[in-house]
Amino acid sequence: MALVFVAGLLTAGCGLFGTPESTSLSPGGTRDTAAPAPTPKATACADPTASLRPDGPLPRAGDLPSGSYAQQIYNRGRVIAGIAQDTLMFGYLNPLDNQLEGFDIDLVRQLSQAIFGDDLHVEYRVITPGQSMQALQTGGVDVVVRTLPMTCAGWSQIDYSSEYFEAGQRVMVPKASTAQSIDDLGKKRVCAPAGTAALANVIAAGSKPTPVGLTDQTDCLVQLELGTVDAVSTDDVILDGLAAQDPNVKIVGPRMATLPYAIGINRAHPDFVRYVNALLEQVRANGTLTAMYNRWLAQVGPPPPAPAARYQD
Repeated sequence: MALVFVAGLLTAGCGLFGTPESTSLSPGGTRDTAAPAPTPKATACADPTASLRPDGPLPRAGDLPSGSYAQQIYNRGRVIAGIAQDTLMFGYLNPLDNQLEGFDIDLVRQLSQAIFGDDLHVEYRVITPGQSMQALQTGGVDVVVRTLPMTCAGWSQIDYSSEYFEAGQRVMVPKASTAQSIDDLGKKRVCAPAGTAALANVIAAGSKPTPVGLTDQTDCLVQLELGTVDAVSTDDVILDGLAAQDPNVKIVGPRMATLPYAIGINRAHPDFVRYVNALLEQVRANGTLTAMYNRWLAQVGPPPPAPAARYQD
């Protein structure tokens, strides 16, 4: 029997929605047993893409190490994942069939497959980009899989898996704009999701744009369409999805930053970081990650080599 749950998390703005395959809806914001929220602390971070090395090959589904966090998830009966529902190609609620789809959604299903032996034991909780850290620290979710970049600042609050996709930050402007890059947007209002690396990069830009932080990238697109901001700057693959929805915008300039995507995990569960990294080693090696790219991102270009795992231990 499919155990698929969909809920909003943390703010009323996320909303609560269901899919045809849902068997029930759980309230957002809490989980069966909340994990402790580690106090943020300084973390040496020479390489933000370096994660924790797997303990070995991925265990068989259902045959999980005694006392491990993966076993706790198995005993609960579902993995709880913080995801996006408005990001084309990565995490999107398709209005035609009311189903969640995308690269990140498939990655969550791979995690369910690894733990339970099928991809049906998932509770999806919709979060905004700025809610990722809080959702993990309070135990509201087991993982965040929603185009989450690895940063040194992030490592002081959560743990990351190894990198599974490399994005880059660019700029989107109206087609009538003469701006060619962030360098042409000095004193212009540039929007990015609040609480994200993308907004921090806008603030740090040498051209001194006026940063505007909104809840989500779709909010930025609406304000660009209304003319209340001059540009949107976030991950290039996210901008590709936004541009597909609006023929009156264009993406300009080179990458202003590299944004390596990883799965976010509570710092209280380093054993689960190593488990997830064993899964990522497997899907890199068996071609699943490339197949996912071809399924969801072929329109962006030919599949690049899967990012090599880097470890700090």
